[in-house]
Amino acid sequence: MDAPSAVSEKKSAWLLGVCGMGVGPLAVYMRGEGWDVSGWDDAADSPMLPFLEKAGVRLTPKPDAGVSVVGRSSAVKPGNPLYDFAAANGMRLVRRGELLAERLAGKKLVAVCGSHGKTTTSGMLAQALAAAGTDAGYVLGGLYRGAALPPAHFSENSDWVVAEVDESDGTISRFSPEIAVAVNLDWDHPDYYRSEADLEKTFRELFLRTRRAVFVPAESERLARVSRGLGVPVFSVGPGGDYAFRVLRACAGETTVETSGKFGAGTLTLPVAGRFNVMNAMFALAATSFIGGGKIGAAPLGAFPGMRRRQDVLFDAGRLKVVADYAHHPTEISALLRVLRETRGGRLVVVFQPHRYSRTRQYAAEFARALEIADEALLMPVYSAGEARAAGGDSAEILSAVPAAPRIRLYGDVPALLSRLREIAADAEAGETLFAFVGAGDIDRIAAAPFVRELRLAAAARLRGNADGFAAGMKALLPPNAIFRENEPVGKLTTLGVGGNARFCAEPADAGELEALLRGAAASGVPVFALGRGSNLLVADEGFSGLAIRFSQPFWRVVRRAGAAGEFIRAGAGTRLKELCAFAAREGLGGFEFLEGIPGTLGGALRMNAGAMGEEIFGRVVSVELMTPDGERRELPRERFSPVYRDCPELRGAFVLSAVLAARERIAPEEIRAKIAAFAERRRRAQPQERSAGCAFRNPPGTSAGKLIDELGLKGAREGGAEVSEKHANFVVARGNATAADVAALVRRVRRAVFEARGVLLEPEIVPLGFSWGKEL
Repeated sequence: MDAPSAVSEKKSAWLLGVCGMGVGPLAVYMRGEGWDVSGWDDAADSPMLPFLEKAGVRLTPKPDAGVSVVGRSSAVKPGNPLYDFAAANGMRLVRRGELLAERLAGKKLVAVCGSHGKTTTSGMLAQALAAAGTDAGYVLGGLYRGAALPPAHFSENSDWVVAEVDESDGTISRFSPEIAVAVNLDWDHPDYYRSEADLEKTFRELFLRTRRAVFVPAESERLARVSRGLGVPVFSVGPGGDYAFRVLRACAGETTVETSGKFGAGTLTLPVAGRFNVMNAMFALAATSFIGGGKIGAAPLGAFPGMRRRQDVLFDAGRLKVVADYAHHPTEISALLRVLRETRGGRLVVVFQPHRYSRTRQYAAEFARALEIADEALLMPVYSAGEARAAGGDSAEILSAVPAAPRIRLYGDVPALLSRLREIAADAEAGETLFAFVGAGDIDRIAAAPFVRELRLAAAARLRGNADGFAAGMKALLPPNAIFRENEPVGKLTTLGVGGNARFCAEPADAGELEALLRGAAASGVPVFALGRGSNLLVADEGFSGLAIRFSQPFWRVVRRAGAAGEFIRAGAGTRLKELCAFAAREGLGGFEFLEGIPGTLGGALRMNAGAMGEEIFGRVVSVELMTPDGERRELPRERFSPVYRDCPELRGAFVLSAVLAARERIAPEEIRAKIAAFAERRRRAQPQERSAGCAFRNPPGTSAGKLIDELGLKGAREGGAEVSEKHANFVVARGNATAADVAALVRRVRRAVFEARGVLLEPEIVPLGFSWGKEL
């Protein structure tokens, strides 16, 4: 049994299943409150990870001895080794919903509930309130599309908090909201509720605990009955309701509605399509209007970008399109497939992974009828979500429920499923084809991702010819929200701040996008360069005629503990060395202090074998995960590399994805911070603060480049706006309107002077982009 007592005053929590869509946002919210939050999850590649990292949620394989509460996903049950460890050590164990209810007990909670649409409505409501001027907190049950918005937000300016409350495990009974928004109510979760009456009773009890208002759909007889006779106002939303509207125009991605009733007379344009999404949006706006005294923002849904796994477009090139959706109840599956039918012609192929044996057994016939909307439906085995297998709950029951359903087929394994998908995709005579991957389990990872990868690589391989074809092809085969630009001023992105444009610039969201970019560039003959933070880099004034890749998205900046005992660090290529130092200090892992102050990312540091204070980055390396120029992914141990001073030959032309690093020792965080501060002070005294690319030359054997340059009296030497630093002779700083040509000319002049006076040929440490030092020196 999970312990029932309240959270202690010590604000520390360890959350099991922290990368999940329920527990992860709660972790982010609690960090905003000021809690020390750590946790663990087997899903090491979860899209939740970057948001946990940004919030400062640590991944640790076991809870600290003094942790005050262990939260868990409801899918984590006794028998799980970490659950059992916490229980055996007397730690307080609570479910996610229970912990969320405790954290929001003193807040003005807007509880979004219902059988489906909770995550989308909650996400819309949070942004609608922000657009109307209310900085409400929120805790979602999923991720916004893209990386701009976190899945949770703690507000210091308002007591209002939006959260979806889950009825599936009974924890809905712990909430007493200010406002309840019930978007719908269908019979579901037969594993927990013995009857529809039990489910209805749970919702009515929530409404009875609600303090100010309840919102229900105007068309729902069930919710009208369940909400009858409450002590608070009940408002209906929809055509003919208290908050009334009707659709005027609908097209792909946008709907215009006419409002009336408590909304007031007017029109609104919503960035959504489909009946269910429009209803979700109007629920969000009705609650926003109620809270704000009738006020709705000029852009009604504000910055709402859509929700991940809700009609996500994964691929759209030529005659093939792939979308993914979280729908897992027959009602929402039917609604989804009808919307897809309406918004795109051609053949509709659905891949469906049922979610839970109990739901599959309950709704086998309804699932079959919903899937018959498609031209072909491919069934996967049931995703259990931690539920024990139940008789009559397998995917085969869907087939047997409607025997005369030749368009529905069951595939027992992923290879057979992918084989059939390839056959469909290759059938050019079928014309336009829309593939929809539907389900709330791991269908996106085990089925959609490999299929989309194959489509992307095939499309990239067809990019032949000039660079113009590359640009058009990449924009077509990358996701719609992918960052791919032309004529990007990359010189301004370097630490020198000089130089021209890159013909193409991309910021891949993950390794899949990077692979597509590299394979497409290889097929088109487009040169590629990894930009990193732009330190140690000089971009020609004429620019770079290829593709510059920046590892700036959250995926590339995740830093976490690794190893069986958390003795290692795994960090993404885009992690700034300053961030790596801070993480190591917080975790008490010594040996990374020398990296403080090096203005680069981990990927660039490995490529250059960066170092300082007598140490080098490869002294800490356990393994490096990389991608070759043709898109092949590898993880190589330290012994496969032969780094030398300021270079790692094996990484030339390769693209670092991440690395595992080993600490030299475990020491107190305050001791590490003291070392970092001491190194920082040494750098501040010795190195210039003006714009520079770091050290201009590699140190020759037996001496230092700065000493040789200083001895020749070259400090202060100038070429245009480029100057040899007065503080450190091995730095070239950019002043005023300096150009890349100025910097190159000064480097060439200094190199020639040292060679003529001392016979030493200095090698530039600054990497040229768009030109070659061979021609400049």
